[in-house]
Amino acid sequence: MRSFLKKLVNKFYCLKMRNKVIVISSIALTLLFFVNSVFFKKDRAAHNDSALSSFSVKVQECEPQNRTIYLNFSGTVNPSHRASLISKVSDKVTAIYLSDGEKVKKDDVVLQIEDYGRTEQVEQAKALLKQREIEYNSSVKLSRKGYRAQMQVEAAFTALQSAKADLKRLVLDLENAAVKSPIDGYIDKINTNEGDFINAGHKIADIVNFDQILVVLYVSENEINKIELGSTAQVNLLDGRKLEGKVSFISKIAEPKTGSYRVEVKITNNEMISLQGLTASVELSSGKRFAYKIPSSALSLSDEGSPGIKIIDDDGYVVFIPVEIVDHESDGTWVVAHNEDKPIKLIVLGHLFVKPGDKVLDFGCQGCSG
Repeated sequence: MRSFLKKLVNKFYCLKMRNKVIVISSIALTLLFFVNSVFFKKDRAAHNDSALSSFSVKVQECEPQNRTIYLNFSGTVNPSHRASLISKVSDKVTAIYLSDGEKVKKDDVVLQIEDYGRTEQVEQAKALLKQREIEYNSSVKLSRKGYRAQMQVEAAFTALQSAKADLKRLVLDLENAAVKSPIDGYIDKINTNEGDFINAGHKIADIVNFDQILVVLYVSENEINKIELGSTAQVNLLDGRKLEGKVSFISKIAEPKTGSYRVEVKITNNEMISLQGLTASVELSSGKRFAYKIPSSALSLSDEGSPGIKIIDDDGYVVFIPVEIVDHESDGTWVVAHNEDKPIKLIVLGHLFVKPGDKVLDFGCQGCSG
């Protein structure tokens, strides 16, 4: 080892002055970096120990409560009963008796179509039917006396039935010239004017009935199993009106585009709403779970962005717990944490400055026992 050092020194003396300076500078920098790293680590450790022993947080003991949890959704108001007003005959519109948006009763005449000789056709059909009845009765009598063949009787019977069918059709056409509302409700926009020619099958208007309404909402696959058929729902309109209904329908087939499921809430005895498409906030019960009421300011976010809270365990260490926010009140937020049913020591002040795994030696606790 001594001979090696000697050779190394001899080589150093043989170097040019510029190279000697470079070697000495490199050795000095290496030693300086090493010494600085050692002292920096010791100083940081001392600083951390000091912060750990002096840092304080405020803790609040929270008791769980067995609480009914409500799911909140946005929905739209629809009438439970609607019908289309369809023309069953073709001809010119001679009169419109009701206006757009007007209230209507079942069998009220909304629109009149020109009968175009249908009244006369009905009278002719009645006269022909009477003649066919006489002919048939005469054929039956003559057949019994042997003066008429059975085939002639059957031909007279066929003519009689044909006359009855023609009269029924013409009477129905005459009645259909007066277009009547099929239900009680309100008339939507009428799609024709006086003097227009309309064909059979033409849609004249929609009639909507708001005696019962449906609030339609769409629920994700993560929450659809939390909703039960027949469960009570609270419906809140944007203008402050409140209604109560029941879940009347839960679709078994997801919407192709959104992957969500259609849910309908039926509201009976409605006396407040006569407009389709209103936006409503719907609260649906999803059963009871243990929940904690915490200050909203105590909520934290995980590294992945999920909501949670920081608590202190029995050994004094900080623990992050993911939570599900289930309700809001003016003085706090209700959260569910792993369905736990035991008290927790919630960090309500200083939670932003501690991280999971930190040991807190000094904390003040409100409502803590012991």
